[in-house]
Amino acid sequence: MDVIIQCVLAVAIFCLILIRWHLSRIYNYWEKRGIPYEKPFLIFGNLQFLMRKSVWDFFYELRKKHSTDYVGIFLGWKPALVVQTSELAKKILQKDVAHFQDRFLYADHSDPLGSLNLFTVKNPIWSDMRHELSPMFTSLRLKTMTELMNINAQQLVKKIKRDYVENNKTVNLKELFSMYTSDTVAYSVFGLRVSVLSDQLSPLWYITNHMVKWTFWRGLEFSMIFLLPAVAKLLRLKFFSAAATEYIKKLFWDVVENRKNTEKTNSKDLVNHLLKLKENFKLPADVNSEFADNLMLAQAGVFILGSIETSSTVLSYCLHELAYHPEEQKKLYNEINDALTRSGKDILQYEDLMELKYLSSCIYETLRKYPTLGYLDRICNEDYKLNDEVTIEKGVPVLVNVLALHYDESVYPEPQEWRPERISASSDSDNLHYTFLPFGEGPRFCIGKRYGMMQIRAALAQLVHKFKVEPGPVPYYVISDPYSVILAPKNGGSVKFIPR
Repeated sequence: MDVIIQCVLAVAIFCLILIRWHLSRIYNYWEKRGIPYEKPFLIFGNLQFLMRKSVWDFFYELRKKHSTDYVGIFLGWKPALVVQTSELAKKILQKDVAHFQDRFLYADHSDPLGSLNLFTVKNPIWSDMRHELSPMFTSLRLKTMTELMNINAQQLVKKIKRDYVENNKTVNLKELFSMYTSDTVAYSVFGLRVSVLSDQLSPLWYITNHMVKWTFWRGLEFSMIFLLPAVAKLLRLKFFSAAATEYIKKLFWDVVENRKNTEKTNSKDLVNHLLKLKENFKLPADVNSEFADNLMLAQAGVFILGSIETSSTVLSYCLHELAYHPEEQKKLYNEINDALTRSGKDILQYEDLMELKYLSSCIYETLRKYPTLGYLDRICNEDYKLNDEVTIEKGVPVLVNVLALHYDESVYPEPQEWRPERISASSDSDNLHYTFLPFGEGPRFCIGKRYGMMQIRAALAQLVHKFKVEPGPVPYYVISDPYSVILAPKNGGSVKFIPR
């Protein structure tokens, strides 16, 4: 028996020595190349913070600890290079994009909705799908959708008056604005006119609840998908939660079946566009009809997630900042009120909203201070010479630290301050020489950014005109949700609404 125990101990010690040797070899990667790097921790690399601190906070702190143009990190055992200047961001995202066409995150056939959507899918399907979906976001379609956004914004005002003014409830901003965006997306994607804001049953709100509520396990799953794709593949994780995936499928095909039976259609929604796309889209030769179906479902899923999650977060943080900046809030109210007076309308339409320059500046500054994604990921597809000192090897992830750009004091003095007057972009597409990247940039920029911006404008214009907002029970510094890869205020955020 003693001999067996000794053998077991010897094997265990040998395995530990082997693992330590292997880790030392991996974790010397950046040091051997003379590149500054964040010290790794055991098998976690630099990801030991997960579920205790948000990914957003990690990249925010990284740019404070390392003021260099680039810094090496370890995603578990995987070395990754983080670039932190506008010049290098432009190289990765635009100038030399041929070397960085795909994202690093997990995208595998075992999760078709998660791997085939426009955010995750790889070339060549990505470029073809991007081209086919672009007509969904024309100015003409957006003008039509603004009418619905305004209707839903009116319901938003009524709910605030009913629940948070008359009944004196404490508002959860993230949840409230998720309801607003959910109502708009229900029509944009499925042609469904429902209002969860008016306490109606909404099939899309069921999906949204599974998408935007970050539990520990859902946060861990998403973190693996974004930062440890090898582990995500091993565990066969889902980009959308299992419940949301099944419900998206059911709702999509129920809408399709209903249109077949009634011979009614909606030429403006995403379902109709995808059905037409399925008829004409050139699929790879080695795939079947199920692949085509999953390709459509994946686009519906990512449109829902992107539209609801990002817009609701930006609205939450913008209201929070306005509550703590009464002078800026007054200036914004005056701009909206003057526009309404000039137009003679009760509600501002597409052209009116686009002319509100200070409203745009308030949104831009919120996006600067609180970009929903703290970094942009790409993977190097062949060896690439970044500069005379650095060559990025094939297969190495490159992460653009958006927070290093947005908090660059040489561009944005006192970046911790919220100052709408500091950003006056020429349009929603202006990246301010790669110092402002809330929607990404290059070929893979967010296709729905104008849709999202108009959704935010429509809500803010009515809210600020109808209510004065003051600080709620939360302090000025809002803790970010540690379970969310995408920036989200912990506990949703809150303000006080006071009717004007």
